Amino acid sequence: MWWRRRKQSTNQPGTRSYADTVESSASVVDRKDNGQVYEVFWVKTEAVALEYLRRREVRQEGYYVIVETPYRNLGRDMVMIFDEADGALIEIPERTPLPELRASPTHCARCGYPILPCSHVEFSCDDPDCGHPWHTADFGQSADEVILAGWGYRCTKCRSAACRACYEATGGENLTTTHGFLLEPGDERPHPADEIMLRLCWLCRSPVTVFDE
Repeated sequence: MWWRRRKQSTNQPGTRSYADTVESSASVVDRKDNGQVYEVFWVKTEAVALEYLRRREVRQEGYYVIVETPYRNLGRDMVMIFDEADGALIEIPERTPLPELRASPTHCARCGYPILPCSHVEFSCDDPDCGHPWHTADFGQSADEVILAGWGYRCTKCRSAACRACYEATGGENLTTTHGFLLEPGDERPHPADEIMLRLCWLCRSPVTVFDE
């Protein structure tokens, strides 16, 4: 997930009028030729800008909410709140759950945010044809790295998507473990001896694996 800087400020020098709140600010929706969309507001303080961005949901890739202040401009996209000058991370905001779970192969069933495909995966078993129900993949990156990249998971059964942010926000909810693979009598295939953590689908509670397509 890459933040794309605007080529120029929507409000030209000498014409800025900064409001006390975002709700009382003028606003502009700036649609670029490359498909990027910037919704821009102007307020007097960074504190007001940050408070607004923390509660403003952005569930669309390539959509940026920018709040300009006299000191610096802050923005939010679908993964983070950032400094518009260089795209530097300010914080990873919480994601508000949907009123009810919603099945989607491309958006998280719990929060509705888009999931981007990832090819960097680590399988819990090195035999891709083992056939065990816990043959899943997880990320080698940290939780923050996964969230900032926009990556996530897809259910091995119903194909519904799930984001890493929702698993982190709910602690141990929809996480479970299994002590290696449960083998049938006489099955001599190699299997992990250590306990494996599994993330479960929000809808059907089947194991999820990395969204890689």
